[in-house]
Amino acid sequence: MPAGARWLVHALGLRPNPLRRRLDRVVAAAVLGMLVVAVSVVPMVALSWGTAAYEADRHAAERAAATRYRVDAVVIEEPTTVVLAVNPEVSSTTHRAPVQWTGTDGAPRAANVEVPPGTTVGSRIPLWIDDADRVTTAPLSEGQVRTSAVALAFGVFLTGEALCAAGIAGVLAAANARADRAWHREWEIVEPKWTRHGG
Repeated sequence: MPAGARWLVHALGLRPNPLRRRLDRVVAAAVLGMLVVAVSVVPMVALSWGTAAYEADRHAAERAAATRYRVDAVVIEEPTTVVLAVNPEVSSTTHRAPVQWTGTDGAPRAANVEVPPGTTVGSRIPLWIDDADRVTTAPLSEGQVRTSAVALAFGVFLTGEALCAAGIAGVLAAANARADRAWHREWEIVEPKWTRHGG
């Protein structure tokens, strides 16, 4: 049996031990409670959050797919390069160009959008357009919805487990500090007697 499990069994009073203190039982009960939370409650909460996020994102993706459509827009002018400097060491570069496509009413539409590097005039760029012929983002795919939900559930799981581990460590540290103070108080009483006896 691992040392931690042996300590827990003794501290909870599952085996007789004349040196067991009331503090040991309280600490062991708190540790056991947090272990139960870590093993059963945290995974259930993570699964629940992940499932709720998946359902919400899936419905949002379905609504977006019903009001958006994809078009092939044509680049009508040479792209320009835009450099966004976050600080002297970090910057990002994007390329933007005016593009044109045919709207749902048959009339031409135009917008200035981000394009891949190397794009030239006449290139066709896939765009997602909403019902008002405005450029928008593509609806989330099933894979993206699942990935996002799994990532959320995993994050909740890790956070919950870390909080439980921190709680256990905090309880043990507080208990050890209290026991240490009690030992020092008792030693202050016993030490003079030992000193006199030794003399």
